[in-house]
Amino acid sequence: MERSPDETGGSRRNDNDERRGNGGRDRKQRERGRSYSESQDQVTDDSPEKKLSTLLIILGDKMTPQEIHKNIEKIADIVQTEYSKYEPLVLKTIKNCFMELPMKTFIYGTLVGLVNVKRPDIGSAVVKMTAQTLQQCLNEGNWRGAKFTLKFFAELTNANVILPRTMLDIYDDLLTTLDEPNVKLYRADTIVYIVLSTLPFVALQLRERSPEMLDSILSKIERYFESRERAIAEIGGSVVLHSVTPYIGSNLPYDQSDTLDILWSQIQSLRNKGWECKILLKPWSDYDSFLVTSDQHEVDKFIVKEHSHKLCNSLPVPLFRVFGDLEDETIVDSYKTTDISYFLIRDIIDDIIEIYEINRKECTKYLKDLPYNFASGTFVEKDTTTSITNSEVKVKDEPDIKIEPDMDTFSNNWGIDNSKEANASSISNQGIVGFKLEQIIVEEIFSHIFRLPQPRFKPIFYHSLLTEICKICGWLSLYLGKAIGILFDRLGIMDVECCYRFWNWFAHHLSNFGFVWNWKDWESTLQLDPMHPKVCFIRETLEKTIRYSYYDRIRSTIPEEFLILFPTAEPSTNFRYEDPDHRLNSFATSLISKLRNKSPNSEIQAHLEEVGKSFPDLPAKEKEQTIRDLFVQCVLMLGSKSFSHVLNVIERYLLILQSLNETPESRLHTVKIVAEFWVNNTQFLGILLDKLLNYRVIDAIAVISWLFSNEMEKDIAKSYVWEIMKNTINKVISRVKQVISKREMVLNPQSEIGGQGVDITSEEDKKINTQELHTVENTLNAVTREQKEVLLKVAQMFVSLLDNRLKTYESQGITDAMSQLCFWWAYGFFKEIARTYQPQISTFLVTMETIVITPDLNQCILNVIEMVKAFEQMKNATIENDFS
Repeated sequence: MERSPDETGGSRRNDNDERRGNGGRDRKQRERGRSYSESQDQVTDDSPEKKLSTLLIILGDKMTPQEIHKNIEKIADIVQTEYSKYEPLVLKTIKNCFMELPMKTFIYGTLVGLVNVKRPDIGSAVVKMTAQTLQQCLNEGNWRGAKFTLKFFAELTNANVILPRTMLDIYDDLLTTLDEPNVKLYRADTIVYIVLSTLPFVALQLRERSPEMLDSILSKIERYFESRERAIAEIGGSVVLHSVTPYIGSNLPYDQSDTLDILWSQIQSLRNKGWECKILLKPWSDYDSFLVTSDQHEVDKFIVKEHSHKLCNSLPVPLFRVFGDLEDETIVDSYKTTDISYFLIRDIIDDIIEIYEINRKECTKYLKDLPYNFASGTFVEKDTTTSITNSEVKVKDEPDIKIEPDMDTFSNNWGIDNSKEANASSISNQGIVGFKLEQIIVEEIFSHIFRLPQPRFKPIFYHSLLTEICKICGWLSLYLGKAIGILFDRLGIMDVECCYRFWNWFAHHLSNFGFVWNWKDWESTLQLDPMHPKVCFIRETLEKTIRYSYYDRIRSTIPEEFLILFPTAEPSTNFRYEDPDHRLNSFATSLISKLRNKSPNSEIQAHLEEVGKSFPDLPAKEKEQTIRDLFVQCVLMLGSKSFSHVLNVIERYLLILQSLNETPESRLHTVKIVAEFWVNNTQFLGILLDKLLNYRVIDAIAVISWLFSNEMEKDIAKSYVWEIMKNTINKVISRVKQVISKREMVLNPQSEIGGQGVDITSEEDKKINTQELHTVENTLNAVTREQKEVLLKVAQMFVSLLDNRLKTYESQGITDAMSQLCFWWAYGFFKEIARTYQPQISTFLVTMETIVITPDLNQCILNVIEMVKAFEQMKNATIENDFS
């Protein structure tokens, strides 16, 4: 049938997307599809509109298949009756439901199917709205929203609202992307993922009614995977995959394959089994004889517009697992990752986490109730044959409606046999492998935490989510504890960045549960090398927990044996001139008094000159260093009570500080002074350096030089070193982004006024804008140059450090550098820096190769440079073959 393209557009809600897509979140307006921000749609809690939308939203919440069977008919009857009065509300609520409650899409598809039998006009309106939603998602690059919409189309197919042929046409429209000449790999991967992830929900219907076209689409996808494999091999895609795997080295616990490759294997396995997926609930199957009488509706052709790689994930996503192949009777591992059921469960958990990122309580609720969205027996020890549902709602001009198991207010007039009610929507448990929901939730959340190069959201969300789940779902705590033990044992084969994220999370988690942990279980770790990942994990965890509490409290919670890993001194200052016998004690005391009394800069400057005159025999350089050390230490001492104190002092005497730090050597010296002053409080050290960077007292090069100085090698496995390094680099990159944003505002003045166009016509205005643009461009050149210099400096210092280590090992007859823990940590962090800042490094990769790479450079160091190249090649990779 000839179809015309849908020109539906829409405003972009989120440009930061990935292959798995974005859930179409609107932070200001959305809460489970219940918020309607437009003033004309706002309703009160007791209004008929609110009650009707609530009825739709709560349908299926904690309901058994039998209860869903009863209540779906009642809601369908209400929708038919009330639709004429509340048409926009009904359509909007249905859209919100399948976009924000994807775990219940099968319910809403069946609901629309039942309504469509008697009111095909409603079915037609829903199909049109869904088509517009899909086209809008495709226009915006909202891939997760496109997946949700496609999944709803699949359920509409099951409910006979659209024909299987129409569903296959939709798939075909999306897969025309593969026919584009030199289609981008990330673009093709995204579309293929969306199609494959929704296919299991509708494959049975497609096989039974349009088997030839289904086979044709699968053949096209198969040819794509064959070409994809060749293309990835040509660009070194395996290098990229191995660079983003949480586990590294040998003796890996499982094969860390790309999840897209695994999904294709799962689809092939499902196809071989006749497309029967027993974990899926199919309420529509109980109404087959009734739904077959309904009208079907057509949809227009869909167009997949070209998108920037920023809207797609161009990097592979490896499978992450915690449990599996373990000798533990309490851990269920009878299922295999090749089973599509495993994918479907993890995928819906991933969707829930994505959608409810702004509301961890709602997220926890839906994760906890997930068994109600799958067939009975899908999860072991989870009974979904009983319900706690007891929600009361009323709709104007309708009888009071109380959704509960024993109510049957409305008569069944759907033409089906009521004797089937006892088994409504049920699927035989035969053949269903019982999953442990606790295990899969833990694995999925940790897969987010350990996702490389960056997790989707800030780590604090995942930390808070695990805390919330443990508090609400006590049954998960046991498996989280087991996961901690398993991951702890695997620290030696984990990526360095994942080690850091693990102890960062663990310290935060302990702070929410009274810092209670059975440390004795890890007592054998104390016999290991002080730089072993397990030892570092315990040490860094203890230091992090002090930040969440206080020194004595944490010290009292750990066994005596572990005190060797506990800081010897509590967080405090290290004021060099505190000793009365120090030769500069009197000068320091006097200077602090003047600073406290807010003496003017001239008086402070005169006092510092007096200090210099008191040591006439000192060389000029040493005299300058003495004055700088005295002043900076006194400023820090006076402001040591709080950050507001120190910032006030810095701002008051900023000119003096800047005058004392005009050269690279002086700025490096100041960094070392601050580091010595806060040697017992690395948290304050990092914050102070950040503030001094803001005030331009020191620069990023000085901080980087200090981090790679000889005296810092002993702390190479301590997280504060790498936190300061990343914060420093992020500061520089942030400046570039800010200036780019400023330039955009200058080039597009309308963006400053809520996106509304502003006509600038006067010559004077144009002249001012030209001057401002020139200034901004100069600033952009300066900050871009600084960014390049800083990243080049970091690369040079890493290469020098690693190369010197390798030469030392060679002279000592050590052939395996990775067996040396100092090298293992340094190399791991070099890899992490290159991986995280690859987008910036790629802009001057040729320059970096020229400056950093030497003919005799070891291959393992070159591998990091090759990784950066491979990332860029992956982003620009294309598939040239014809899949038609």
